Amino acid sequence: MFRAVKYLAVCGLGLVMASGVARADGDGDVNVGGEHILTVRFPANGISIKDRAEAITDRLTRILADPNLKPSDIVVSPSGKDAVIKVKDKLLVTVDAQTARYNQAKPMALGETWAQHLRLVLPRVNFRPNPNTERRK
Repeated sequence: MFRAVKYLAVCGLGLVMASGVARADGDGDVNVGGEHILTVRFPANGISIKDRAEAITDRLTRILADPNLKPSDIVVSPSGKDAVIKVKDKLLVTVDAQTARYNQAKPMALGETWAQHLRLVLPRVNFRPNPNTERRK
């Protein structure tokens, strides 16, 4: 698994999933459950790196609220020049053309690489408590 995580971290967005309330630390960092999820490297469609990371954080929080995630719920599809990764038909992340070029890949190919990892990790870790949030009473 370390090799897969390391490979994805080298990619434009490094993906590792965990559960609980997600948060963005640096401008492009998305972390959840005390783990780094991904780093947004480029702005896209007029959306800043920070705003993209916050949008992904919000989506991830809603997605991980579902305890019944299955690998088959995670799909990649084309979206113009980009690719999108959806979980149960909810957008998680857009694999933009610039990030794909940065990784010397096409958006769909890079999206499939990320989705393969997500299919392994997301259903498993959404049961793990988030050590960075306090329990609400």
